[in-house]
Parts: sequence; structure tokens; C-alpha cells
Amino acid sequence: MTRRASKRERGYTLLEYCAGAAIIASILWTALNSLGGDLSSLLGAVGGWANARQGEIIP
Repeated sequence: MTRRASKRERGYTLLEYCAGAAIIASILWTALNSLGGDLSSLLGAVGGWANARQGEIIP
């Protein structure tokens, strides 16, 4: 037996998607700001390691 979906059960609206995206963006922004210095030094170390070994790559 099927029933028709009422107006409230149709799905998410654009406003709900935007609110969810804003929440996710703020969580990511907060996490990256708190880890910013550590992340920068980690990526710098990885970049230095890769540059030091670039001559070892066989063409």
C-alpha cells in the first residue's frame, strides 16, 4: 500500500542544505585554525623530505 508524501515529508529544502553546509564549514574552519601551525610544519617537513629525495626518482 502506497501513500502520498505530504508537503512536510518531501525532503530537504535549500535552506536546510545551506545550514548544514555552514555548520560543516565552520567546524572545518575551527579545526584548521586550531591545527594550522602544526599542519603547516607537517606539510613543510613532507615537502622538505620530498625535495631531498627528488634525485632518487628514476625517469
